[in-house]
Amino acid sequence: MQCFKTFEIRNGGVESGFNKVEKENICRLLHLKGKRTIEVKQVQCSASSLNSGDVFILDKGDDIYQWNGAECSKKEKSKGLEVTISIKDDERGGKAQLHVMDEGSEPDVFWEILGGKTAIAPATSDEEGQAKSTKPCKLFVVSDASGQMVVDEVATGNLAKDMLKTEDAFIVDNETEIFVWVGKGATADERKAALSHGQDYVTKQGRPDWTRVTKILEGTEPTTFKSCFKKWQDMQMPVDFSATPRGNTAAKRDSKSATELVGSMMNVFKSKPNRRSMVDDGSGKVEVWRIEDFADVPVPVGMHGQFFAGDSYIVQYTYLERNKEAYILYFWLGSKSSQDEKGAAALLTKTKDDALGGAATQVRVVQGQEPSHFVRLFKGHMVIHAGGKASGFAGSEGDYYDTDGVSLFHVKGSDEDSTKAAQVDELTKNLNSGDCFVLLTPGNVHLWEGQFASESEVEVSRKIADAMKGSRSLVEVKEGEEDESFWGPLGGKGEYTKLKEAPDGSREPMLFHCSNATGTFEVEPIYDFSQADLEEDDVYLLDVFTNLYVWIGSEANEQEKSMALTTATEYAKANGYSEDVSTVIVHSGSEPGMFTCNFLGWDSEKSKAFVDPYEAKLAAAMASNPAEAAPKRMSVLKKTPTKENVSSRSSFGGAPPEPEPAPAPAPAPSANFADPSSLKLTVDELKAGRADVDPTKKEQYLSDADFEKVMKSPRSEFNAMKGWKQQQIKKAAGLY
Repeated sequence: MQCFKTFEIRNGGVESGFNKVEKENICRLLHLKGKRTIEVKQVQCSASSLNSGDVFILDKGDDIYQWNGAECSKKEKSKGLEVTISIKDDERGGKAQLHVMDEGSEPDVFWEILGGKTAIAPATSDEEGQAKSTKPCKLFVVSDASGQMVVDEVATGNLAKDMLKTEDAFIVDNETEIFVWVGKGATADERKAALSHGQDYVTKQGRPDWTRVTKILEGTEPTTFKSCFKKWQDMQMPVDFSATPRGNTAAKRDSKSATELVGSMMNVFKSKPNRRSMVDDGSGKVEVWRIEDFADVPVPVGMHGQFFAGDSYIVQYTYLERNKEAYILYFWLGSKSSQDEKGAAALLTKTKDDALGGAATQVRVVQGQEPSHFVRLFKGHMVIHAGGKASGFAGSEGDYYDTDGVSLFHVKGSDEDSTKAAQVDELTKNLNSGDCFVLLTPGNVHLWEGQFASESEVEVSRKIADAMKGSRSLVEVKEGEEDESFWGPLGGKGEYTKLKEAPDGSREPMLFHCSNATGTFEVEPIYDFSQADLEEDDVYLLDVFTNLYVWIGSEANEQEKSMALTTATEYAKANGYSEDVSTVIVHSGSEPGMFTCNFLGWDSEKSKAFVDPYEAKLAAAMASNPAEAAPKRMSVLKKTPTKENVSSRSSFGGAPPEPEPAPAPAPAPSANFADPSSLKLTVDELKAGRADVDPTKKEQYLSDADFEKVMKSPRSEFNAMKGWKQQQIKKAAGLY
């Protein structure tokens, strides 16, 4: 007899009016394979399932262990960490404790859970691993629409989200786990039949006794479920699932020539998604809440559309569909929002969906990648401000806002559904002739119109200026007609990017992603792009019609660089561009203004110096571990240095430490070191090294403003953290 358990995923493992997940009974081992598209499959919960070439996640509910094989690359570890964080945030409500370790540094409890330590199998290539594993995923529909209950196979292999219909129930078989997906409109009989058929399916297929049957309600899909689908995106609007990267590595394809690649790139202008193909025109009811101290606080109607980069929000949109109320719940995550705020936003969104009877569509929105429908809800008043509300955690320094009376907003977009504003540093160099800017000063509000700005940008800029001017006067300034009242608050008249007019005003700049991560060099378009789309391990081609830019990430390989340049040359020829259109090579961290002006609210701090993405992501993940669940051992475990691995060991290094005691009070400065309260240095000066700087307290020599930029938190909040959290953040910042 097969012995398997049925689990139910409803609200991320958080207690609700539904049956709760018994987290103490969760024990599963997930195998992650692939460099760009991550295939996630459950395997037998045994040490014999591990191999040195891949990442594995041991999920025990309240504790989640990521195990990195000795031959994993940083990129594979980083992609694995995305999945680990997704499980923690989406399935455990951010309350689980993360433990990340490299092969050779496992604590005893890790081996105990896996039934004892064994020899680790050697690494296998991605192609070999895919050939060995794995039958393609299968999808079955369970429906009584015909008058009787029917179970039919829908597809095998390449599954897409739009195959799932909300009025039915479905069974998904990925060979190692069976999912029973229940649509919000499924009948009670379909729900019961789907679970029964799912359980019977395991027995009939003769699956191992550790095979799990998981019931999932529409809108609460975990990462393991999403990974079964080649294309997981919302059918009517783009949705950001950070653990589901672009691309498909299911089968290695033959390399294409530059001419063939350019042919597919040219089709982009014909096939670009129509922004106006949306749910509706945005005329329904809009309600907005900001996350404050783990609670959703209503935002006044007059502030709808005003977002702060340091905060997270929930936006509920109510509209009529077939004469019946329907709902979309967007949860918007600011780029500077804390992990606890993001986690609270996701949980409170699910709570609101529960209150609506599970009838809402939930959409996760990341700053800079807002769907057109989301932007339209605010009718030309969407503005992203710097700063935000303090974190709900104890020790937080408090709210941070720009209060000096001067602020500059970059307005960019191609039409009313994409135009929005974002705050940038109030410096002349941040202007550009292709867009509009709104400058707020204590006496006036200036609307500066770049000579090549679009009509929609000018119109939206007027709305934004009107909304923020209060009792101040609005002064419209065309480029070239400025006086000192405009230049003064920006530090004086100076140089900025002056763009030539594009040859075809109806075309927008296009960004193409160039990568050989799948084993062949491929180029794919990125619509409505933002700075967040630029990944350090790839190359990108930006076409602004007056120039072509090839942006090279610091971790890109030589083939990607070479092929991108060849493709850019062929692309220019295919478009009939004149010889005056040059190809400009741009390196990460050294982007010129004529490149950055094509990105709304470019953040120069993000590109000043390369920070290892895996180390930075790992440090942030460790720092977000629940404060109330103090680890019994160090949550990040690395290899003990040996002759074989010392050269590749990361900066976290060291053997598994003993439990760390509470940090002792900081000692007074040594006579050989300067007092941090009287000596302030830049981060570059600190990294260069100085004899009068205490190496154990480098971060304390930063000014308050630099401290918050570099350490990603106010000084008082950082000083109140546990010692191990401080170390992780310092390492990510390069000040350890």
